[in-house]
Amino acid sequence: MKRINILEGTSGTWRFEILSDSTSPIIVDLDFFDEVLPQAIERLADAHTKGIIFEFKDAATATDYETLFREAKAWQVFEDRLSNVAKRINRLKAFQKPIVCIVHQACTSAAFAFASIANYLLIAKDHVKLGFPESKFGLMPGFGGTINIWQRLGPEAALSILTSGKLYQSEEAVRLGIADQIFNSEAEAISLAESWIVAHQEPDLDRQLSIKDTESEYFVNLSSKINRSFPGQLAIVQVFQDSLNENLEDAYEIEAEAYSKTLLRKEPQAMIRLQEHGLADAAQMAANASAFPFKKVGVIGAGMMGAGIAYEAAKAGFQVVLKDVSLESAEKGKSYSAKVLDKSISLGKSNLTEKESTLNRIHATDQLSDLQDADLIIEAVYEDVALKNQVIAESASLLSADGIFASNTTSLPISKLAIASQRPDNFIGLHFFSPVDRMPLVEVIRGKHTSQETIEKALHFISKLKKIPIVVQDGPAFFTSRIFFNYLLEGITMIQEGIPLEQIEGAARIAGFAVGPLAVLDEISLDLMVKVYEQLPKLHDSQQRALRYLKKLIAEGRSGRRTGKGFYDYPSDGGKKEYSQDADVEISKDIPSTEVLKNRLLNVVALDSFRCLEEGILAKPIDGDIGSVYGLGYPIQTGGVFGHIDQVGVGKFIEECETFAAAGEQWKIPESLKGRVFYP
Repeated sequence: MKRINILEGTSGTWRFEILSDSTSPIIVDLDFFDEVLPQAIERLADAHTKGIIFEFKDAATATDYETLFREAKAWQVFEDRLSNVAKRINRLKAFQKPIVCIVHQACTSAAFAFASIANYLLIAKDHVKLGFPESKFGLMPGFGGTINIWQRLGPEAALSILTSGKLYQSEEAVRLGIADQIFNSEAEAISLAESWIVAHQEPDLDRQLSIKDTESEYFVNLSSKINRSFPGQLAIVQVFQDSLNENLEDAYEIEAEAYSKTLLRKEPQAMIRLQEHGLADAAQMAANASAFPFKKVGVIGAGMMGAGIAYEAAKAGFQVVLKDVSLESAEKGKSYSAKVLDKSISLGKSNLTEKESTLNRIHATDQLSDLQDADLIIEAVYEDVALKNQVIAESASLLSADGIFASNTTSLPISKLAIASQRPDNFIGLHFFSPVDRMPLVEVIRGKHTSQETIEKALHFISKLKKIPIVVQDGPAFFTSRIFFNYLLEGITMIQEGIPLEQIEGAARIAGFAVGPLAVLDEISLDLMVKVYEQLPKLHDSQQRALRYLKKLIAEGRSGRRTGKGFYDYPSDGGKKEYSQDADVEISKDIPSTEVLKNRLLNVVALDSFRCLEEGILAKPIDGDIGSVYGLGYPIQTGGVFGHIDQVGVGKFIEECETFAAAGEQWKIPESLKGRVFYP
């Protein structure tokens, strides 16, 4: 709820004081614009009025996306209302009288669009954040925001602000030009606003949107600067193009129509469901877990994963024992924390005091006895059953009476590893992702005998790390690794079919995967993938073919980046990697289109995710969506694997999968998939 006080100021000004009626942020929506704009127009129409001031005294960050989506479905009424807003903004500016906005706290999305109407924007020194976070949900800024920022900054700088999804604090906002001046008190802000109005009775307002001649070439190539998978970003560029050299009134109308159409797209709804609701619910699940007084955390294995876990635990305030086979290796693992902290300090996100205290909480050692009475021990040694069993057997007895033991395995069955411990009920899988300090997801694997109490303790620990958990059942490769292996399998299968590597990798990038399947294989090494296959309990024919092919490449010295050759060639001088074509594989004469290859990579992961749901590995679809996007890097515009199936439509999805049936067993379609809708 909001309250608006309209106050007459000095020197012929009016001030609209906008406050929250509760502790909740101010909601700026269509109703807000319909209420405020007519009153502002009425004041400006008065010949005695020299200017108006809008003042957001409280945070204005709330966006009711569900209402927006619902209203947009009644598209004719919604577009008419947006058109009225556009006309009123244009009329407000047509008076050619100065408009100032004062912002005391965070002001985002539609509220920032409203604030951007102003010719001069004053912001408080502290607590202010400005921006359009809806961009990261596949939407575009509406309510005049896109046009206003273009008018203020020009197309190149505006595009960055409109599409980044970032929130900018005061000093950066002024530096970027989305705000004009910082104030220290309300009295100062009002004085500055009134003075500016008096001094700018004929503000320089360009009534036509244009670009400089020197920017023409850049403007033609503007779409190369965006993520074309995000409907909102495409819409912004289209609005820029359609509004070029139009008058301001028409530009606002063009933006309103584009905004309405973007709200009707499926991608934004899926992205909001994932990023707003799914992540919040997962974090809340961890926060609601029964509290447990973790004091001492042991991490065995000081390689990249173990070092990262140790850093995160120490940063969260836990005393950490980082153990490796030699003190030198353990200290090297600890030094990783120092490097992360140094970078954080250089970015202004940490300081020397925090660095010192964090490092003091990490005790590097080669002595197993230093783990005595740990409340949690996490083993993060090499992915080898025999080695892990040995580590578990010799260290599980060192736990405190109520402590729990976790394996950071990527694919080995938790129930089998638990046999080596003395208490399978307090044994669990905690699958972190690399690099641990940047990846938010932790996959919690419940073994056959894992107790609910152990699950609760693990979730409480994850909550303290401020990470996002999904809880899955035990099974070969669990969930995230299992679907990841299918992504890699499809890349290998395509190579064997004679599809050129560059087309496979290109299709992956166009689909929205951060890295193609074959580049990933080179990074993790083909040897590791072979070991994974050899440790899986059963391989179907497609996996066996892939295994044989990987062994062939390894025998030829092509093990991946570390050997200088894999699916790619890596120049010894550190230059750009180059595509490599296996001379033993004939290039196909019937290469599928990029669209087909893209769908094949998306669908193979989604199809196996559904099998995981049916087999009980996953408890609910949203867990699969979170795990696929934040574990595998599945394209975020889909909203995750189940969001992808819903967007495509299950009927069409099945038809597409059936066309790939000849590629192997990974394309077998469960009968239960037919007719399914995951998010009604």
